[in-house]
Amino acid sequence: MKVIIFGGIGTIANTSYLQRKAFNAAFEELSIEWFWGKGEYMSLLTQSGGESRITEYNNKYGGLPKGLSPARVHKLKTSLFHRFMTDSILPLREGVQSVIDSAKFNNIKLAFATTTSKDNIDTLLNSAGLDPSTFDIITNRSLVDASKPNPEVYEYCLEKLNILAADSMAIEDSKSGVKAAIGAGITCVAFPNEFTADHSYVDAIENVDDLKHSAHLNAFLKPQN
Repeated sequence: MKVIIFGGIGTIANTSYLQRKAFNAAFEELSIEWFWGKGEYMSLLTQSGGESRITEYNNKYGGLPKGLSPARVHKLKTSLFHRFMTDSILPLREGVQSVIDSAKFNNIKLAFATTTSKDNIDTLLNSAGLDPSTFDIITNRSLVDASKPNPEVYEYCLEKLNILAADSMAIEDSKSGVKAAIGAGITCVAFPNEFTADHSYVDAIENVDDLKHSAHLNAFLKPQN
């Protein structure tokens, strides 16, 4: 048995522009004098986890009003992000449906190895028109102790599915995600979005902007004997 593992929510649909919009809306609502432009936000995406980004940014530049915690800012940002996703129809990224269809046809399992919240996952799948049953396992941050680039979430998936790393292939859209997959011994195809395209993906076996164009995925998806 083999498995294809989609990593962050950005491997399913483009959400980074909504994430940035939600951060800036939260800053404005809480009277924080920050605004993350596209270029700045792209540089922040090397750090996994929204609350961690807020903390690191405040440590470097300051600006959070006294008594306002990064956790509170992130909670509001998450609420706004859900609203923006709910109000949107999010098309699947290039080649995602093709990979799903081929995996199902060839009896290859599908996993969604993300360390975001369950609410984020549910809202994303609903907005993208994907049933949760598409995946044999879906993780969330409550199931693991560490975020990517720690490989724990990948190791969790392999253990629950009882599948070896050698029989797995990951799809990731960020440097930290690729590092997490590689750390678990899993071959990884980099599938960056417009906000993560400038990350270094030297550890990935391939870097594509359309999953249908991935030679390694296509080979992995061939019918099993």
